[in-house]
Amino acid sequence: MPKHYGEKIYLCNRCGFCRPACPVLPQKNMEETRAPRGRMLLIYGLMTGELKPSTSIVERIYLCTTCRYCYIKCPAGLEVDKIVEAARYELVKADIAPPEAHKIIASRIKDYHNPFGEPTANRISWLEETKMRFPEKAKVLYWVGCMASYRVPDTAITTVKILRHANVNFTMLGTEEGCCGSVLLRTGQREPVAEKYSKKNVEMISARGVETLITSCAGCFRTFHVDYQEILGEMPFEVLHSSQYIERLIRDGAIEFKEELPMKVTYHDPCHMGRHVGVYDAPRNVIKAIPGVELIEMANTREETRCCGAGGGLRSGFRELSITIAADRLKTDALPTGAEALVTPCPFCILNFEDALRAHGIGIEVLDLTELVSKALQI
Repeated sequence: MPKHYGEKIYLCNRCGFCRPACPVLPQKNMEETRAPRGRMLLIYGLMTGELKPSTSIVERIYLCTTCRYCYIKCPAGLEVDKIVEAARYELVKADIAPPEAHKIIASRIKDYHNPFGEPTANRISWLEETKMRFPEKAKVLYWVGCMASYRVPDTAITTVKILRHANVNFTMLGTEEGCCGSVLLRTGQREPVAEKYSKKNVEMISARGVETLITSCAGCFRTFHVDYQEILGEMPFEVLHSSQYIERLIRDGAIEFKEELPMKVTYHDPCHMGRHVGVYDAPRNVIKAIPGVELIEMANTREETRCCGAGGGLRSGFRELSITIAADRLKTDALPTGAEALVTPCPFCILNFEDALRAHGIGIEVLDLTELVSKALQI
């Protein structure tokens, strides 16, 4: 493990403030190794050689969404998510990890350029509905992301409709677009991203004459905004989440809402946008700009937002637990607001919340922010 992360583990004084923040730890569950401070003890034991790697220990280290909520609660400011990712990386290098589910994802990305093992041609099948052709080069590029391309196409469709409505001259990579590598980075499989994917993606985008990259995926946004800059240095183009770009379009007068949309909504902050990058205001400003829409905040919001349970490889490795966490977020925080819909600008959150709706019979609609904007613009 990198020395600076190893040294930070000693900052953990086992106070327990992280326990209530951890989404994978039910409050009545006293199993210490499922809590962030417990994971720090396990990683410390592996570092010092007091513990030998085992299936059980590896599982506990992967039972983390890397949501960063424990960091917000930690008096010592311990970046548990970064330490967990560094530990996973060391376990992968030692051929002790990742779990099989994450190995399969890495294999699919290598062979099909997406974590689902879908044919490359299917990446743009959603484009048929928009009947759109895009230029080879443009100053703005829409990076769709694997989740929106293959699993939550409404996010991609509404994003394109909004950009077209605002007369934005933009391009996309189409079938050339591959995976950004977010899931690989979160699960410790860093080498392919650092050695190949990051450079290839940035070079492809730069070759299109791009000055601004926008993406509607919180995971892709964090990867380009944080990880790629750590790997490659400063990006040769501006990186914005679609909510930030839409906020800009509204401010500049390129988007005007002419009709009221009488609707009560609440907003969920994706971890990779909020606690990881600090983007809280842009999506809220977009919602507040829509006449007739009432934004009702949940009790736990902004940096205190509770994780949907999908991140850090948890959904792919522990699907049932991931969906249970999403259901708890909806029941405990969203439903009490009385909102008709939960709005979030992350297709990964949307997929997990929708699975929770079906599995637990929860009565609230889940919308991407772009779907809400599209509905308000009647496009």
